[in-house]
Amino acid sequence: MKTNILRYLAVAMFLPFITTAQCPEGYTASPCNLLNHAVFKSAPAQTPVVLKVLGTSPQFGEVPKHTGQSAYAHLQKVYSKNIKNSRAEMDNLFVALGYSGFKDAALSASSITPEILPSGKVGWMGAYAKGHKYAWSQLGNDFPGYKIPSKDGSCYVYIMKKCGNVFYVPSCVPAPKPVSLLPEVTCQTQKINISGKGQIQGGDVLNTRKDMQIVAVSGNKKLCLGSYSIPVRATYEYLAKGEIKPLSQTIEVCAQGNTKPADMVLALPLNLSYKITKQDVQMGDATSMVLNVSEDQFKALSKAYKECAVDAGASSSGEDFTKKVNNSTAAASSGTASGDGKCADQKINFAGKTEVQDGSAKVSTESVTLIGTYRKTGKLAKGEVAEKTLCLGTFQVPVKSVYAYTATGETATSKNVQVCVKNGSVASEQTINLPIDVNYSFTKQDVKVGDDNKVYIQLSESQYKALAKKYNRCCTEGACDD
Repeated sequence: MKTNILRYLAVAMFLPFITTAQCPEGYTASPCNLLNHAVFKSAPAQTPVVLKVLGTSPQFGEVPKHTGQSAYAHLQKVYSKNIKNSRAEMDNLFVALGYSGFKDAALSASSITPEILPSGKVGWMGAYAKGHKYAWSQLGNDFPGYKIPSKDGSCYVYIMKKCGNVFYVPSCVPAPKPVSLLPEVTCQTQKINISGKGQIQGGDVLNTRKDMQIVAVSGNKKLCLGSYSIPVRATYEYLAKGEIKPLSQTIEVCAQGNTKPADMVLALPLNLSYKITKQDVQMGDATSMVLNVSEDQFKALSKAYKECAVDAGASSSGEDFTKKVNNSTAAASSGTASGDGKCADQKINFAGKTEVQDGSAKVSTESVTLIGTYRKTGKLAKGEVAEKTLCLGTFQVPVKSVYAYTATGETATSKNVQVCVKNGSVASEQTINLPIDVNYSFTKQDVKVGDDNKVYIQLSESQYKALAKKYNRCCTEGACDD
């Protein structure tokens, strides 16, 4: 109780210099509203502008990740490059917060706390249109941001993740009251309801070549049509979803009187990533593309090719993947929280990470058209073209695409609360580990052989003449006649 009295006396010393505009009865404007910077002002009488989205007028630019380290590294980059002439603005802001400037050694990544600013919060929002300006604004949605305290910890501002804009919420402090009217601080149970969802999708293309022996097979007879480096194109698309399993946690907090605090609802951001760790595509068997031909086709092809003793390899088949799921947990820091004997400020970390290693193998059959090409040299007849083609038929070829991948869902957010001290001490931090489900699927997994499922092989003059008696040239539309 003695500590509370000293706090109210300290506030009273500022009263002659603080405007009480927009503070409710029994409260007066906080000294933080008078710090020497344009963003630190009391609440005006005007209606705030409601912001449904951020990013239309970025100030210091978007921060990549919702972590204190990411925010500090981003601000360092903006300061170093003096983006949009921001260096002087940043120095002025941090001088107002009690530092020597942004480069003050007391300011580090550990000074910055990621938070979710709830919809409805009202304050001065920065922007950069014609210089650094600040407008009276209201958040129309929950937005991620970063809390940055003053050097002595008595005041703070936010930097928004989406646009890097400075955001300050004018505060009011209780006006001095008679000691007899101060309600007693009691310990109350508060429930924290936690949830979060995320989704990502993407895809890519693999272009490669496979050295294959092309073999025409009819019954037990085989013709070797030669070895070729055949282009193969594999495409895939994926969808990954993550969800923080709904979780309720209770904590003992300090409250004025016996009023039970409302439940705390936290919708946490969930960062998802999807990484392909292995990819391959196969066609035919291990080394040969086997073409099943009719007896007539075999006779026609044998005019140009010789029989061979090729042992066909194993057919394309699925591949087994061992699914591995890794769930990481975080440990709370040691130390004792500071407070007034019954209450203490404690940092609560909400953390969770699930990493799934899995794979996908798809076997299918592609209709592949084999086209023989021959370039005539020497004198050409009138109207004759040098490039000559023969369509040798369309065949069903087994293909297989194989992908191994890692899907990760991760969240890490902190919040400061005033907790009750029991048995004389309480930890300075506690960590609530969050279970995360990660679901994923390939929405597309296709393979194309050759040039849009056309494979070209070279013919000698004698081969072309022998095969031309049976096979026709390819049509201009791309179809071929046997």
